[in-house]
Amino acid sequence: MRRILVGIDGSEGSEYALNKALMLIDEYGELILLAVIPSKDVHIFLDDQTHRSLEEKAKHLLDEIMTDIGEQDFLLKPLILTGSAAEVIIDVANEMDVDLIVLGSRGTGSPGWHDFGSVANKVVQFAHKPVMVVR
Repeated sequence: MRRILVGIDGSEGSEYALNKALMLIDEYGELILLAVIPSKDVHIFLDDQTHRSLEEKAKHLLDEIMTDIGEQDFLLKPLILTGSAAEVIIDVANEMDVDLIVLGSRGTGSPGWHDFGSVANKVVQFAHKPVMVVR
């Protein structure tokens, strides 16, 4: 596959999804690592400090993954976006014309992060791109 989007949230499920995507990506393809931070508009309990903290956590997580993967023949593109996780994943998949969306079946469930289990269900239902949910 030439372009794969992987939902990243720091959970074991997203780690499995990343490993599967690494097996499937074409040489000279593009692997998009997407972390979605909840919007303050949707989650009113998120103050500015918490939101910044989540952004820092996401940046650190993506930096770690990029370092762990190292230099490859394919392009790694880290993205941190804010919004409703399922909607953002579907929008990015459409905008970047991905061949596959890969998500873990269960997310972190941590406060402030989206639960990728329920997000995966929504993406499977509404995405117009192929979706692989990894356990």
